[in-house]
Amino acid sequence: MSTKSIKATVYRSGLSDAEGSEFQTYVVPWEPSMSVMNVLDYIYQNLDSTIAYYDHAGCSLGICGKCTGKINGKPGLFCQTIAEGEILLEPLSKENVLKDLVVKKSLKPAKTDKSPQPGDTDMSQDINSINMLVRREIESMIAAPIIRAFSEKFGKEEAENTVRKVIQGLAHESGKMLSAFCGGNSLDDLKKGLPLFSQGGALEFEILNTDDMEIRLNITRCRYAEMYKNNGLAEFGYLLSCNRDYALIKGFNPDITFTRKQTIMEGADYCDFCFSVKKNKE
Repeated sequence: MSTKSIKATVYRSGLSDAEGSEFQTYVVPWEPSMSVMNVLDYIYQNLDSTIAYYDHAGCSLGICGKCTGKINGKPGLFCQTIAEGEILLEPLSKENVLKDLVVKKSLKPAKTDKSPQPGDTDMSQDINSINMLVRREIESMIAAPIIRAFSEKFGKEEAENTVRKVIQGLAHESGKMLSAFCGGNSLDDLKKGLPLFSQGGALEFEILNTDDMEIRLNITRCRYAEMYKNNGLAEFGYLLSCNRDYALIKGFNPDITFTRKQTIMEGADYCDFCFSVKKNKE
């Protein structure tokens, strides 16, 4: 157990003390790379089982957007934000609170005579519920001109190496989140997570083999590749997408070996994915 700790002050909709406080502060043991979601999990499991929030049942991968809230006053995903220092956690909109950090989400803005004000949240909630393919498209439209600008200033190789490291770091963290969602990091647990890769029709694949030592599959359609090509950004497709795969699996379980020889992004007819583990010596 870590000797370090952080203070997490959490909005509580049901509190009614003499001072009318809406917040409660908890002291939580801190570990490097601990997410805000991990902090809430610790509070729920060890300090206060009455606290309400969208837990790992959502997805833990930044896909569903259910755990969106305010972190130190700024919108963010609890499952993807690293907890550092003292943190203040609030729902995006206290008017829509069901309990504590759980809010009622609406696809349509409520009718009102008021002009939009800072802190209005219907749009930000909708954005965080968009599927991963659309999110990746939005990211690419922002990242591509930045990469081009940095390539002109610092050189293409240096700019792309920097981007590559950043994306691999994010993918490594996503791999850890994937293992939490699957309830473990074995090859069998990875099988449970395979449907996540095809959410929103992003990927179509056929499974060639699954056993105790190996999962082999072919990606027969990659809508990420189609999206980059349609937007005139094919040159960034591998860097922004395929570049994530190895790091994600290392984050999921460093003992699982991921190999592939070709990708649709690079012009092949299919991507050949293989996840394998070494047989234990007796």
